[in-house]
Amino acid sequence: MIELSFPWPDRGLQSNARSKTHHKKDRLTKTARAYAWGVGLEAKLPKIPNATIFVEYYPKAYRGDIHNVPSSIKAYIDGIADAMGCDDKHFRVDYPTQWAGKHPKGRIVFRIEQPAP
Repeated sequence: MIELSFPWPDRGLQSNARSKTHHKKDRLTKTARAYAWGVGLEAKLPKIPNATIFVEYYPKAYRGDIHNVPSSIKAYIDGIADAMGCDDKHFRVDYPTQWAGKHPKGRIVFRIEQPAP
């Protein structure tokens, strides 16, 4: 199992974020994806096109709707796939329905597993 930890995603990445233009969200998405790609390269992720990814949410405070988080972390998942050199369409992502705990700055933790043959 490979574990990667990322900062809490910017509010502008939420699916219901209010912005006057799409340029800001596009810029945030690009930045988050590139960050995840860099973390993935540093971790020397192997190519796992059918990876199972378990996600844990550690917000600063228990506010907001937990169901908005998956859209906020999509760019991270895309960056992980980029670092692996594969498409994420066959990833099985297990999004939690409860907070895992609190973190002073907020964290998203991904645990990546290769399914048994």
